[in-house]
Amino acid sequence: MRTKVFAIAFFATLTALTSSALAGAGSESRTLRPADGTYTTTRVVTAFGDSIVAGYCGIFCRADSYGVFYGRRVAEARDASVSYRGRAQSGEVMSQIASRVASNLTDLRAADTITIEGCGNDFLDARKSYRNQSDCTNETVLATALDRCRTNLRTALNTIASNRKAGSQVLVMTLYYPGLNSDKGRTCGAGKHFDVFIDYLLEANWTMCNEAWSRGFKCVDGLASFNAADVDTTLDADTTVDIDQVRINQATDAGNFPAYYNRVLASKAVLTDANTKRTGTSTTADYLQSDDTHPTSAGHQRLAADHAAAAL
Repeated sequence: MRTKVFAIAFFATLTALTSSALAGAGSESRTLRPADGTYTTTRVVTAFGDSIVAGYCGIFCRADSYGVFYGRRVAEARDASVSYRGRAQSGEVMSQIASRVASNLTDLRAADTITIEGCGNDFLDARKSYRNQSDCTNETVLATALDRCRTNLRTALNTIASNRKAGSQVLVMTLYYPGLNSDKGRTCGAGKHFDVFIDYLLEANWTMCNEAWSRGFKCVDGLASFNAADVDTTLDADTTVDIDQVRINQATDAGNFPAYYNRVLASKAVLTDANTKRTGTSTTADYLQSDDTHPTSAGHQRLAADHAAAAL
């Protein structure tokens, strides 16, 4: 009897700890102000997504995410007290993010800036399933992830478009490639996992930007931010800065997936692991934590800087 009571108490405690851990990478609200503490106006920044914008950094750990860093940039640029409303949950797939957008209309409607990212967990789950195959010939799980990503992303963006206030800005961030070097090192038959996965990632990213542009929203290229050097490298023969070779461009790529896809595939040699992002001719930065998935503080700050470049 004593053993049974202990077991019940243990599992009750474990459940509570698990819930607390999840809450540590979930929704948050805070006030962000300029460094000098003074302000002349107010702004609302509402962020939707998964563990990336929730700031996941391990069990019982939440760090400042790119959403918080971007909120601080808004505070400085607009001399504003920013009400930051992070409405995200670690582990959520795009269908859950779309539902979360729909269930937080008050924060959506109040926002001067709305950021959204997602689909990462859809593809991480699909990649895990694909890796577990013995012959790597069935890409159905990847195609299903792409379909769910596109369908639920459109649902989320439609909800935002229908409910955002006039004059608000919406920024949609595309996927970066976590574990790129690992996938380049995984072979199955004559091909590498990287060559399979990159096709799906590029179609997802183009869809994200194209859907954003079609609604008058802005798009931030996570792949370019994390997986291509900020300088020209010797990874290919040209003299063009690597990031410029793969960054999505509204002028040439809107409504034209082949243009984007063919350009990036032709330059795929410059796509590198985010753990060794080249930020200068002789400098690198580690943008991913040891789990090879979630951003470091440096990674979050880079994403925030690229959001600011698009909107501030």
